[in-house]
Amino acid sequence: MKKLIYLSLLGFLFSPFISAQKCDFYYPQTKGAELVYKNYDKNGKSTGTSTQKVVDYKETATGSEATISNKSTDTKGKTTEAQLNVKCEGGIFYFDMKGYLNQDPNAYQGMDVKMDAHNLEMPSNLKAGDKMKDGWVKMDVSSGGMKIMSMQIDITDRTVVGKESVTTPAGTFDCLKISQNATTKMGMTITSKSTQWMCSGTGMIKTETYSSDGKLAGSTILEAINK
Repeated sequence: MKKLIYLSLLGFLFSPFISAQKCDFYYPQTKGAELVYKNYDKNGKSTGTSTQKVVDYKETATGSEATISNKSTDTKGKTTEAQLNVKCEGGIFYFDMKGYLNQDPNAYQGMDVKMDAHNLEMPSNLKAGDKMKDGWVKMDVSSGGMKIMSMQIDITDRTVVGKESVTTPAGTFDCLKISQNATTKMGMTITSKSTQWMCSGTGMIKTETYSSDGKLAGSTILEAINK
């Protein structure tokens, strides 16, 4: 009897901890899976495509993590590439903010590049009205000891609007609808607002970006999932 009581107490004590570790992963948990997107301007005209690929995925002692490559190509054939790391740990999904920056090694060849960032967080079990922490990334570029460029992107006011079902050419998805603001500082300051539809197990399904006056500036839609 004492042993049964002891085991019951253990279950009671640790069940909240186990539940807290559950994490919503906002990418496919399959190595090699690809998310194919199309980008559009404010008039609905195509401005290019982008493909995000799960380069690596693994379970860890504290959760799971993945490396994601992103390749974007505009309508003129210009390509930019970036790589980001994401992970689930302690019931929170983390996005690497450095993935917001162009990581082409030829872009700043021969220069000294320094980056610093505070990752975006998405706790599990989000609901309408929940607010999430800000994220930011900063890059300084110098040559010969002289700073020639400084850039910072801040993602703020991240709020869960609610839950919505979204249909795209890739299928129908149950999503969290999230609003946020972005401020880019690079000589001048540019502010914008965006709405994202995120689906656990897949990732971003759709994004709409608005200028500071509230007008639609562009959108991105998930076109296909290749596994």
